[in-house]
Amino acid sequence: METTHSFGDRAVFAFGKHTGKIFKYAPRVLKDQDPEDLHQLRVGVRRLRTAIIGFMPAVQLPQGITERKIGKIGQQLGVQRDNDVLQEILLHKYLPHLPTSEQGCLEKVLKRLQKERKQAFKATYKLLTYDKFTQFKQSWEIWLEHPHFTSLGGLVIADVLPDLLLPQLSQFFLHPGWLVGTEIDPDTNSSNRQRRCIDLSPTAIETLLDGEESILHDLRKEAKRTRYQMELFSDYFGEEYQQLLAQVKITQEILGNLQDSFVLRAMVEQYLDVDLKQLCPQWSAIFHGDRLGYWDQWQPLQSQFIDPVYRHHCRQLVQNPLVNSDQPTSSNL
Repeated sequence: METTHSFGDRAVFAFGKHTGKIFKYAPRVLKDQDPEDLHQLRVGVRRLRTAIIGFMPAVQLPQGITERKIGKIGQQLGVQRDNDVLQEILLHKYLPHLPTSEQGCLEKVLKRLQKERKQAFKATYKLLTYDKFTQFKQSWEIWLEHPHFTSLGGLVIADVLPDLLLPQLSQFFLHPGWLVGTEIDPDTNSSNRQRRCIDLSPTAIETLLDGEESILHDLRKEAKRTRYQMELFSDYFGEEYQQLLAQVKITQEILGNLQDSFVLRAMVEQYLDVDLKQLCPQWSAIFHGDRLGYWDQWQPLQSQFIDPVYRHHCRQLVQNPLVNSDQPTSSNL
């Protein structure tokens, strides 16, 4: 039977889905048998945080449940997860391609990471077995059984989708990271000053990335928030929306690869207390090649997203869900 879903209905569905994932994987993380368990737990926490931000106008949550507190849980879990990711990259991406003379340096870094991971797991274990985490779980179970809504919770979800999606899309588009490595196109007139990507030399790319690492990392986080927000409502839109969502995800992934490369090299040089180029020239060359490769992947995507015509199309897209207030949705909650 078809039903028209309310703003509040969708909130309950999203909260139930993401908390279910969190409480499914938390016991597995405590066993520490598979790094994927922690990854899935952290994804659940991030998605729950995004859902709370998106659905806050529709719900009244218990006092102890806030977006900020859930963000802190994600940050604490992130220490161990980041360590797992760095070890995975070192073992499978770099170690097989290094000469024997440089593998010893990598193994020194691995030993340091393994030692730090033990401490990170202790912190994760403490977090997930702490009384506050148990209270957190109980609060969600009670609320999901008897949800409380604001006056906006009864609105038809299709009617409020543009108001939910446009603010996050605006945040994404207005991020200064989009301007890194661009210039005003001289071929455009003064009343239509469009930007274009600059064709840079490898040395110039390295210099640019070293100087703009933090702003590109922040754009990656904005892309992730945008992706999660869009995924909350993806079944209310058609194929073009899915294509936009895929482009946002690729943005997050490419910028994530750039960030991982930057962080890993800085960490290696810090742990070894040496200029990597001098001690491990082949490893340094691989790092350099990776960053250039990621930049080559990034520029076509950047060029697309700074295009005013494409941005206008994206705005129009999120303002036109497949259903209206007088058309019931068959979306499966």
